[in-house]
Amino acid sequence: MKIGMRTVKTAIAVSLTIFIAQIIKLKSPFFAGIAAIIAMQSSVAGSFKAGKSRMLGTVLGAALGLVCSLISPTNPIIIGIGVIIIIHLCNVLEWKKSATIAAIVFLSITYNQEPGNRLNYSLYRTLDTFVGIIIATLVNFFILPPNFKDKVHFSCNNILAESLNLIESLIWKNKDINIGELEHIKNNLKTLEDYYGTLREEVELNICKGEDCKHLKNTYDSFKDIYDNLSILSSIDFDPIINRTNTQVLEKMYDKKVPHSDRNAMIEMDIVFNYHLKIILEEMEYLIEILNF
Repeated sequence: MKIGMRTVKTAIAVSLTIFIAQIIKLKSPFFAGIAAIIAMQSSVAGSFKAGKSRMLGTVLGAALGLVCSLISPTNPIIIGIGVIIIIHLCNVLEWKKSATIAAIVFLSITYNQEPGNRLNYSLYRTLDTFVGIIIATLVNFFILPPNFKDKVHFSCNNILAESLNLIESLIWKNKDINIGELEHIKNNLKTLEDYYGTLREEVELNICKGEDCKHLKNTYDSFKDIYDNLSILSSIDFDPIINRTNTQVLEKMYDKKVPHSDRNAMIEMDIVFNYHLKIILEEMEYLIEILNF
């Protein structure tokens, strides 16, 4: 198993953080290194979000920890009340991902045994965290940043190819669509949704251009329609008659003749089949054009 790029960048971020912490004589390079590890995420947007959560939690924990330590340091009742306040504030302010680190910083400050240094200790913890976050985010941004635009397009092409193959097998080989094939497309759709969500976050943070994300929401919706209608076709267990409109589209799309059914008259189930096939083919035509497939 090869070492991933995120692993390498985490090591670079931690090393740079420790190096810079030593140069500027931070009191606790250890905490700066922890912040760098937490801030190194699979995307630049993820690094911003993790860094923001860590920073908010550190500031809140440091501020409340300082107040409680001045009232009654190391008092278990005061510490318990402080933890309740921190978690409640994080929930109210919708900083839920900051709650854990806020409580940890709060505890480290209230349990610091040197009374004269509590203010400095609070400031140092905040500064350590800030340095680690900044360095990790910059490393993630400048050293081979993950390209989610390419990941989205790669995922789109894979799902489209799978869908085209399923329709080809269904029409020309009379092969039923099985649950395993549908499940595979469903899993790929979930991956596409995750990639799209990350790309949208990066557009909002001006990490990449807005036009990269413009048409992708419609693309995902089209794939969802294809999946839903393939699921319906998989439940229709008979040899259908393909109507003229769908036949023309299929022959143009696949560049080969659609086989004729042994039956002459269409029944209600043929109409249902062709209705769902028409939706799939329309979405495929749209995707082939927009993805330059």
